[in-house]
Amino acid sequence: MSAAQHHHRRELIIGLRALATFLDAHPQVPVPRYGTVRVSVHANYDTDATTEAEAIAEVRRIASLLGTRPIVENGHHVAGIDFGTVRYEAVLVTQAAMARREALDSYRDAIVLDEIEGA
Repeated sequence: MSAAQHHHRRELIIGLRALATFLDAHPQVPVPRYGTVRVSVHANYDTDATTEAEAIAEVRRIASLLGTRPIVENGHHVAGIDFGTVRYEAVLVTQAAMARREALDSYRDAIVLDEIEGA
């Protein structure tokens, strides 16, 4: 781990602890009622992976460290672990999956729905 990566890691941990301490000391401050708070590591940006294959391998490696298996679905590779309502996860979305989404989105303006009266 480089010095910069180590520094960033320490800053994240310090920030998470400071947030927890603050929220514990200020019960009047709302927190998310529904859903999960996520800390997401994007394997193609937040690791040293330089290719998609390396990023997929990184998700697998992180899954092993977490004691879990990656979930692979429609080009999304995800490995995670939950701490109550807080989730740590490693994510990779393949180029093919992103291209499929871009193709789908390219039709977004081609369909115009008639406005429903009274809605």
